[in-house]
Amino acid sequence: MEYKNVVLKFGGSVIPDENGIYQVANIIQNLSLKYNVMAVVVSAMGKTTNNLDALAHRVEKNPNVRELDALLATGEMQSVALLSMRLNGIGVPAVGYNAYQCKIETDDNFGNAKIRHMGMEHINHLYGMPIIAGFQGITERGEITTLGREGSDISAVMIAVACGADFCWFFKDGGGIYDKNPNKEPDARLFRKISYTKMLDLLNQGRGQVLHKSSVSLAQEYKMPLFVSGMKNPDVGTMIVPRVHSKTY
Repeated sequence: MEYKNVVLKFGGSVIPDENGIYQVANIIQNLSLKYNVMAVVVSAMGKTTNNLDALAHRVEKNPNVRELDALLATGEMQSVALLSMRLNGIGVPAVGYNAYQCKIETDDNFGNAKIRHMGMEHINHLYGMPIIAGFQGITERGEITTLGREGSDISAVMIAVACGADFCWFFKDGGGIYDKNPNKEPDARLFRKISYTKMLDLLNQGRGQVLHKSSVSLAQEYKMPLFVSGMKNPDVGTMIVPRVHSKTY
């Protein structure tokens, strides 16, 4: 299978500040020459979500969950707007979207909502590359919800499925998936390809904490291949697929 159509996902750790916006925009520009980038999903920059949550709890010890979700969801919109601005500035037409505009419908479990329906037909690719806020959704009544911490990974997988992408490409600060912690074990080896089952096993063991466990489970359910890499060497990473017949490093 030729992987040509892709949804890209950039986590908050790779967008710590405005310099991260510049780097991400450059990567998108380069990849758009090789792939059909169907959408880009972004998290809030750096510690934005933590800072907003802390602010809410300073204002009110037990903040209303509806209002808290409305506040936390603004972090992703900052990333969306800034990245869209930068892409347009370097000649890559891009348009930012929030969950309401995409009609990403969830249940009403504020703080840990589950996606029920994806309305990607509301996105118009003629206006430019869709830059979409991860982590957020809306209820049937139009209330803003969030998908839980690291929920942008879930958003990315479901958006890739809804777009009919060939794979979903995650950019993470730690790069790909290793057999050991590369920060502590110098002999750690990169998995070039592993199965969903192996990835879930690693997560259950408290290892490979690079992706949200639910995002891997959803990828397995919808048979959506995932690729995980870092920013410095984007082409070097780990492909997560239905099955692998032997260990691949």
